[in-house]
Amino acid sequence: MNGSYDFIVVGAGASGCVLASRIANTSLRPSVLLLEAGGSNDNVAHLSAAQRFEVAFSENSPLNWNYKTAEQHQLAGQRIDYSRGRGLGGSTAINFCGWVVGPRDDWDEWANQVGNQSFSWKNAKRCLERIENLDANIPDPALKEYVYADVRDHSTSGLVNLSYGDAWLPDIEDIFVAAKESGLRMNQDVNSGDPIGFGMGSVCIHEGTRITSASAYLASSPLNLTTLPNSAVARVNFEGKRAIGVETMDGRQYRAVKEVILSGGALNTPQILMLSGVGPSKQLSKHNIPVVHDLPQVGQNLQDHCFSSVGIVMEKKGPTLEGQPLSQSPTPMGWLKLQSVTGSKEYEALPDEKKRFLQSSTVPSFELATVGFPLIYPFDDLQLTLQKHTPAAFLSYEEAPEERFLGSMCLIMNPQSRGTVTLESADPLAAPLIDPKFLTHPYDQRVMIEGIREVMRILSAPVYASRTIEKVGPRDESDEAILDHIRKHMGSSWHMSCTARMGLNPETACVDSNFRVFGLESLRIVDLSQSYPIHGIYCWRDGSREIGDRIRPGFAEEDACEVMISDDP
Repeated sequence: MNGSYDFIVVGAGASGCVLASRIANTSLRPSVLLLEAGGSNDNVAHLSAAQRFEVAFSENSPLNWNYKTAEQHQLAGQRIDYSRGRGLGGSTAINFCGWVVGPRDDWDEWANQVGNQSFSWKNAKRCLERIENLDANIPDPALKEYVYADVRDHSTSGLVNLSYGDAWLPDIEDIFVAAKESGLRMNQDVNSGDPIGFGMGSVCIHEGTRITSASAYLASSPLNLTTLPNSAVARVNFEGKRAIGVETMDGRQYRAVKEVILSGGALNTPQILMLSGVGPSKQLSKHNIPVVHDLPQVGQNLQDHCFSSVGIVMEKKGPTLEGQPLSQSPTPMGWLKLQSVTGSKEYEALPDEKKRFLQSSTVPSFELATVGFPLIYPFDDLQLTLQKHTPAAFLSYEEAPEERFLGSMCLIMNPQSRGTVTLESADPLAAPLIDPKFLTHPYDQRVMIEGIREVMRILSAPVYASRTIEKVGPRDESDEAILDHIRKHMGSSWHMSCTARMGLNPETACVDSNFRVFGLESLRIVDLSQSYPIHGIYCWRDGSREIGDRIRPGFAEEDACEVMISDDP
């Protein structure tokens, strides 16, 4: 035995860092062990806006698990990049730093479905005050017509520094003008709880440096919190149905006096569960893993915001961001509802309860994110590296590498397709088998068709029409042509979730609304794998209120409940 701790948290990513810090800082100061598979990520240069992508997405990067999906036969056989952050901070160390809190109706739906109002928008809004430290200034005050967050509606005293960046993309106002010319509603603050319209979210960047869950929550760790990087967990150890500790891949054993908490994310958490003997019995038996507990929903219900894109090649206008960090700029975004979606036969075929939710006033059909390239001119190795990982977002460059172009991505917000995470083998070193099954549901196909059609309409607005040299996308605007284009140019926004989802019973879920794994003792899951529906955001809550109750009764809610949010993985 290499040590005994009150709580063991597995995974120092978006959720794990927050959770470990919050538990360790409770008044009784329990001993907490935070284990992370990757390294310490303490190279300051890797946190710079200019270098983070080049490091994270280079071949065999130590900051990236570099996962790929199974072949998507419905998408011309593509194996889609499924990047996940590795090391302290997890995916908050490699993502696109977007901060979008999402629709209030998403939160309220989660609360209603799991029977726990602490997940409601009202409670989430209160918890956000503990997180946000928003600098609401924008580089060009003239653009407040399009982007303006009233600091009275946000916090300026939380641990996570947020801003609107120090430099914006060239021609950025044209994107807002195009949306306005197309009749779209402008939304100055997409983080108000109602994202519908066109606007811009803030970013987790402060003075040119990304803010990660590690930099925000582990910078001043108390002595009772031990953080061990390079400590990949192979399995959870059990005595009967009670979790008693974990074993790392190099054979170290750690004992948990109170609880083990998995925060490995939507791909690694179900993998660890199954390697530990918790999951669908057929899956475990297939790999000769002794069954500790048959829990059919482990690794099921994978959901993600997949996307496709179109673009226009334009005459150059004004300077590019040559020599400046591409990541300083937030991305103009729109969250839209379309009658062509909610009036479609694919929508009408959905269950009544699902249709009711999708009709909610703040719930979008899809998101569009519009970015102009080259971001750094000429198109350098950094952007070529990004293109390798997300080719669907860079398709215009293939057509006109020497010209300026505008690419716009359409992301499904409430997908009905459901994928799986299963085991490739019983070897903990093997990657999980990931099959998101993108676009296998007719509703998702309809959303993408109508979304791409709407994006093409916006890119045809007068502000762009006179400068457009070529349109890059489907061969025409028919359903068949658009769907064919989508199938060949599909990507993931890396918002995977729901693979150990929260619910009311073990027949349909893996954890209850207190994050406890059904049928087991002293084991909880606190990450996006337990999110009930996939949100129009990337969100999670640290769960330390409920876990705090194990430390002492009456643990103060304001000291234990927190929600941390990030748009991109």
